Amino acid sequence: MSQDKSHNPFESSSAPKIETIRTPGGHEISFSPERGGIITSLKIGGKELLYMDEATFRDTSVSVKGGIPIMFPNAGPIKSSDFPGLKQHGYARSSSAWEIGTAEGDNFFSESLKANDDTMRTYPYNVELRIRGEIGKDSSISLRQEVINYESDKEVPVSMGLHPYFRVPSDEKKNIKFDFAGGDMIEAAVDQWANGDFISVDNPKVNDPDAVLRVVLPSVGTLIIDVSKEYKKIWVWSLPDKDFVCVEPVMRKAGGLVDDPEKIAPGDVLSAKINIRLENSA
Repeated sequence: MSQDKSHNPFESSSAPKIETIRTPGGHEISFSPERGGIITSLKIGGKELLYMDEATFRDTSVSVKGGIPIMFPNAGPIKSSDFPGLKQHGYARSSSAWEIGTAEGDNFFSESLKANDDTMRTYPYNVELRIRGEIGKDSSISLRQEVINYESDKEVPVSMGLHPYFRVPSDEKKNIKFDFAGGDMIEAAVDQWANGDFISVDNPKVNDPDAVLRVVLPSVGTLIIDVSKEYKKIWVWSLPDKDFVCVEPVMRKAGGLVDDPEKIAPGDVLSAKINIRLENSA
C-alpha cells in the first residue's frame, strides 16, 4: 500500500494523507484515515468512478463533498435530544482518529475507528467501526462496514450507511438510468433529487436475494451495485450544477437512529457490504 497524492494537486504537507491499494489492470481504492476514513477514489480498469471536490477535502473545517464519506452511527440528521451534539451523518466522517489495519495487501485494506472520549460524549457506547475494502479477482470493488459492540450489558443502536458520490456530468443527470425496482420513481423525480432534496426507495435486495442496482451513468458506464440487505434503503441525491449523483445505501429512513435503529447485542458484530462492478465503460 502506498501514499497517493493524486487527489492533492497542491501537494501541501498539511493536506490529509491518502493511502492506495492497486492491482494490475488499473484497479484502485484510495482512502484517507486522517479525513474521516473517507474513500477518496475508486478506479476500475483505469476509469475513475467517484467525484471529488478537492477544496472540501483539503479544508478540514468543512464536510467533504465527494468520494465515499462514512456515515456512522446515523445517516441523515438527528432531531432528538437523545443524542445531543451528534451531527448529520454522525461523527465518523469528521474524525481524524481512524487507524489503518495490519492485514493489508495489494488488493485489500482495513481501517478502524474506536470509541474515545470525544465519541462517547455524543454517542455513549463502546464500539469499534471498521471499513474493509477489497479489489476482487473479477475486477469488482467491495466495501464492508462493520460495527463491534464491546458493551457487556447493553444493546447498541445504529442506523449507518455509505455516501458514494458517483461522477456524472451535471447536464446528463436526466439521462441516468436506474434499472431496478423503484428506479422509475427515481428517474421521474430527477428535478427533486438533482436540486438538493433527496429521494428514498427500498433496497430491492431486502425482498429479492438476487437483486442488484444497475445504474447507467453517462460518461462512466453501467455500475452494477450489489447492496447487502442490511442496508434497507437507497437514497439518491445531488446538487445543481455539480457533476455527481449520490446513490447511498443506508440502514433506515432519516432519523432511524432514534425512531427505528438496528440493534447490536452485547459482544456481537453487525456487518453490511456493497460490491461495485463496471460494465460497458464509456
